[in-house]
Parts: sequence; structure tokens; C-alpha cells
Amino acid sequence: MNVPRMEDIVKGPNNERLQEKMWIEIINRMESLYAKVANWEEEIEQKNRELLKTKGFVENVIEHMAEVLIVIDSEGKINMVNHAALEILGYKYEEIIGKPMDFIFKKTKGSSLVMEGSIIQKLSRDGVIKNLEIFLRNKTGERIPMVLSGSVMRNIYGEIDAIICVAKDLRDTKKLLEAKARVEAEKAKADELKRAYEEQQKLEAQLIQSEKLASLGQLAAGVAHEINNPLTGVLTSGHLLLKRFFEVDDPNREDIEIIVRETTRCREIVRQLLDFARQSNPKMVYTNITQLINETLSIMENQFNIQNIKIIKKLKDDIPDIMIDINQIEQVFINILLNSIEAMSQGGSIVISSNFDKHFVCVIFQDNGRGISEENIGKIFDPFFTTKSKQKGTGLGLAVSYGIIKRHNGTIEVKSKVNEGTTFIVKLPLENNLERL
Repeated sequence: MNVPRMEDIVKGPNNERLQEKMWIEIINRMESLYAKVANWEEEIEQKNRELLKTKGFVENVIEHMAEVLIVIDSEGKINMVNHAALEILGYKYEEIIGKPMDFIFKKTKGSSLVMEGSIIQKLSRDGVIKNLEIFLRNKTGERIPMVLSGSVMRNIYGEIDAIICVAKDLRDTKKLLEAKARVEAEKAKADELKRAYEEQQKLEAQLIQSEKLASLGQLAAGVAHEINNPLTGVLTSGHLLLKRFFEVDDPNREDIEIIVRETTRCREIVRQLLDFARQSNPKMVYTNITQLINETLSIMENQFNIQNIKIIKKLKDDIPDIMIDINQIEQVFINILLNSIEAMSQGGSIVISSNFDKHFVCVIFQDNGRGISEENIGKIFDPFFTTKSKQKGTGLGLAVSYGIIKRHNGTIEVKSKVNEGTTFIVKLPLENNLERL
């Protein structure tokens, strides 16, 4: 729209009419401006309402935070706290606002923990701190463990404007950790008591076994001596009868052969009884256990081949020599291997391994045979206990082995599962104080 020039208004014939139009135009423009101002005022009021709503929402969020919120101004004074902070610290709002940091932050060697210590230095450098364990001091002076995260607010000049700290109370967490530690300590104590009880049970079982073997050994020695001479006479007479009076095809020869065979078996039992009763003096020499194992395996090589049994050796090379009776320990190894062979009628494998520590040399025989049932595993070292047929065993082999190992101040243990196999563990001391007769 074109506005008339003043000179035209003054000079023109229709001066009054032009002036009227000018004022009308001015009034219209003023009305339009007032309308815009009114709209601006409404928009400002709407923005103010939104700001107040947002401010109220933020304040409500801050008040309902479960974590402690503390805002520190540039002078190191408490500028804002939320309800959680007041509740934990025990102060009213007016009692804490404007107070210096040291009012609630635990001092360290006379310095403020935050404003003069390492925390403010880290905040100044990095602008943030996460999960730092500190202590806050409440109204009663109690030190409350907290985990603190903080960040720095800066003004347009890069200067620190405020420090915003968010902290979480660790008391419940620490109580849970302490309770967990107590439970773990009690569990460890219970486990130790259980181990001690099991060890005691094992020692008691060994003591009972030793006493049983000692009593049976005395009885066996007496019985063996009493029947050895008559058996020798019967056996000698049987051989003489076969040689002098019965031809090979004589029908009566079979009866005498049965007498000789069964008498021979009885004499073998007597010999084992004498071994069990410990009638032979041990001959102690320093021996390499690996060499002894290899020699024992060489003796039994044919039996392994016949029974289709594979031997797997895992023997440690640097085992020190130990003082043992070679023949007796070899007898133990043979007895264990014979039991494994008998348990693997369809073939299988035996893993033989060895190792040592500062106290013992350990030899382990592990087969994959039929195993031993739970009801029998506690009896296998008992004299005359056997699951073999009458022709295959007397039940003295493992009892004799047990006695030999005990006399060497060692241990022999067995672990087994039916249809999975059996493991014999023989431990012999590095420093042997053999019990002498």
C-alpha cells in the first residue's frame, strides 16, 4: 500500500479527506499490531505454563528418585537435595541448603573429600565420575557407605557452575555381602567338618581292618602251621600212589588225581595264609617304582595278550627311588592286575599311571571291567571274601596286598562303579619307616 507524501497532503485540494484516510490506515495498523501482541502474549503464557509443568514434572521426578541427589554450586555449597537425601541424612531441607560440602561429606586428613580432593580433580579433568565408593555423614555423625556418580555443569566460559552428585546407599548391599560371606564361611566350615568326619571314618575303617587282619593273621599262622605238615604228607603219598600203582589208563587214577589236585590247592591256601600272617621277613631296598611296574607288566604280558587286554602306561619319569620290599610290592601289583583281568573276560584296557608329591609315590590301576557293587566294595580286603568261582580264587590276594601296603606305611584304596570299571590307588611313602617284626 502506498502512503501519501506530506507535501501532497498539504498542497492537495482534498487535504481533510487525505488526513482522514491516513488516520484510518494508522488505526488499522495499530489494531493489527495489538492483535499480534495479544497472540504473542497468549503464546508466552502457554510457554510459561508448559515450562511450569515441565519444572513441576522434573521436580517431582527428583523428589521421587530412589537415589540421593545433591547439587553443589561453584562455591562448594549445597544448592539442592532431594527427598531421598534428606531421609538418609536425617536433615530438614533448611538445615542443609547453603551448607558447605564438608557438612555431609566425610573429611579425609582435614581436606574436603570433593572440593579439594581427588574427586574434584577428576571431575575437572574428565567431567564425570562413576561408581566411586565414599562415605556421607548423617545428622547423628554416622558414616553411611555410598556409591557416587557425579558430573560437572559449566557456564559459557567453561567455568564450573555446579556439580551434580547422584549416590546410592550401600548399607543393604554390604549387609547382603556380609551375610553371604558368613554363609560362605559357614559352608567352608561345614565342608571342612565333613572332610574331617570322612577322614575320621576312613581312619576308623582302616583301624578296624588292621585289627581284623591282625587277629585273623595270628589265627591263620597257627592253622597254617598245624595243617601244613599233614597236607605235605597227603600230597607226597598221592604222588607216590600215582607213580607206583596206577597206570595212565587205570579207572582209579582219576580219584587219586582229584586228591592230589585238591591237596595242592589246600597247600596253596596254606602258603597264602602264611603270607597273610606275615611270616616272611621283608627285604627293604631302594627301588625305582617305574622299573618295578614295567617288570611286573613283563611277567604278565602273556596273560594280557591271551585275554585281549590293552595296557596303557602313563608313568612319570622323575619319581624318586623309595625303600620297599620288591617281591612284596610286586605281589601287590600282580594281585591287582589279576583282579582286573578277571573283571574283563571279554577284553578291555588297564590304564596304569604314577605320580608323586612331597610325601607319597602314587600308583593307579584303572580298568574298564564290570566293576564292584556297593555292597561288596567294603569287603574286598577281607580275608576269604571273593566273588570269583572256587577254582579261580581263595579271597586272600587283596587281603594279603592290604597287609603288605599297611606294613610299608602306605595306603591302598579302591573306587568302582558297576559296568564302568574299578580303580585301585596305591600310595607308598617317600620316607619309609617300615614296621619290623
